[in-house]
Amino acid sequence: MGGARPPLQPIGTAALMVCTRDRPQELADCLASCRELIGPPELRIVICVADNNQVPGEDEIRLLGARLGLDLRYGHEPERGYASVRNRALDLAAEAGADIAVFIDDDSTAHPGLLAAHAAAMVRYQADAILGRIDGLSQRPTEGRRVWKAGTGNVAMRRWVFDRETGAGLRFDPRLNLLGFEDWEFFGDLVAAGGVIYQSTEPVSISRPGLDASPTSAARPFADRRAFAIMEGRNEIVSTRIRHGLGAALAKVARRQVPLLLRGVVGLMPALVPVAGHGEKASAKRDVARLRIAKAGAGIAGLWRPGLERPMARRGQLVELPAN
Repeated sequence: MGGARPPLQPIGTAALMVCTRDRPQELADCLASCRELIGPPELRIVICVADNNQVPGEDEIRLLGARLGLDLRYGHEPERGYASVRNRALDLAAEAGADIAVFIDDDSTAHPGLLAAHAAAMVRYQADAILGRIDGLSQRPTEGRRVWKAGTGNVAMRRWVFDRETGAGLRFDPRLNLLGFEDWEFFGDLVAAGGVIYQSTEPVSISRPGLDASPTSAARPFADRRAFAIMEGRNEIVSTRIRHGLGAALAKVARRQVPLLLRGVVGLMPALVPVAGHGEKASAKRDVARLRIAKAGAGIAGLWRPGLERPMARRGQLVELPAN
């Protein structure tokens, strides 16, 4: 994929895309925050809800949108998975004539200036995608820094990126539906197509109050963090193997997993010495080393083993482990 980057077009319509599954209250709270979205008079705002529930919730979602006074577009995606439901959201944004499309998570809320800030950052940096800030998570973007990958927690893209008629028509890879990393791959495709991505601290989405959404947080039980590290390490390599072949997966293992494994081993070495440190700080360092080893080992195993599923918004369950 490649080619000339198209001229940047004016921004008249912004679509806020929310993908959801099994979180009706969180979605309701998210849509309620959309009622407060503001922008310049010339900016039209459309809300696109892509529903990945097994049983469509169209009537309830449309009724809620009407009660809130939202210009809401709805689409049901029967194929379970991150990629498929996000592709449905992009279809909705394209049908709505969006000049920019913005993803936020259904368990977050939108700052009133979210879309206006994304549009302004697009113009300021002459960008094709903007990675915003998520309050309540550990993400700390640097204003104006160019990046080469992004997640979908709070990110905007120009129409040419996803427009199938006049643009690149990019879509998330459904082969990664239950693995994750479909967003990293998508934005990697954008860069390969000539697009540029910048970070900005001004477009803000807000993680649900009281929710520690980061599975890597030290506040979580170590077993949860280890399970997530295993899933993340393996699925990253499996995703690379699926999309780019074994050679690319081997190269990534050599570049990322092997150094990570060595750092983990070095980090555990003090624990083998009788005079090793004790206390919370020393214990935390050992935990970090163990997590590095777990993630690296799982990544190496991902060269030949299938990936582990990621959770589809299941309460109380961090990762889905295989039966064996």
